[in-house]
Amino acid sequence: MLFFNALAALPTAGEPSLERLQRPFERAELQRWTQLFLSLGVNTDPDRLAQGYLAFSRWVEQARAVALTPIAGWMAFTQTHQGWRLFGTPDRAVSALRVIAHGASAGAGSGDEVLYDSGRAEARWRAEFLEYRRIRAEYNPSRRGPPATYEAFAKRLSDEVFATRPAVSRVTVALVSTRVRLPREAAVELPEQVEHVLEFSRPGA
Repeated sequence: MLFFNALAALPTAGEPSLERLQRPFERAELQRWTQLFLSLGVNTDPDRLAQGYLAFSRWVEQARAVALTPIAGWMAFTQTHQGWRLFGTPDRAVSALRVIAHGASAGAGSGDEVLYDSGRAEARWRAEFLEYRRIRAEYNPSRRGPPATYEAFAKRLSDEVFATRPAVSRVTVALVSTRVRLPREAAVELPEQVEHVLEFSRPGA
């Protein structure tokens, strides 16, 4: 039984498909791997590499299903499936949460103050709470956008700001996306894109 549990817990290839591999990010990854194989003397191209990956992934999934057949019924009955998936492709896009208070900048009584920004060491308001791994799941976006909890979570943050900072009139919560720089790339400032902006006004103002 221990062997089967260990086998079931091994990472899977997820649900790869030719459609997913046609997306811009995946096409760029296929091109990158194609260049790597060509440099090693392996003649291939992105389309052949995609087909080979899909065939290998299907084979792995079928082999895994066959190997787990003896305990498949037991796992279904007890709901003890152990499978989990690795990320199919790395993502160079990263997001930072940004919380801005309007109307009270550094105690001056006016202006804006960036209370929290994941990418800035000087903006650390509630950092211990916001950076806890289970809390990050409330706002960290995927390629499909922020989770369903994002708007309510942002509203909760604004309520806390209003309750603790009487001079604040508005709160902005946003996700700021940028791109991870690879070691071979020039050390230039990468552009950022502010997305999923939510504005909250002080109740009764």
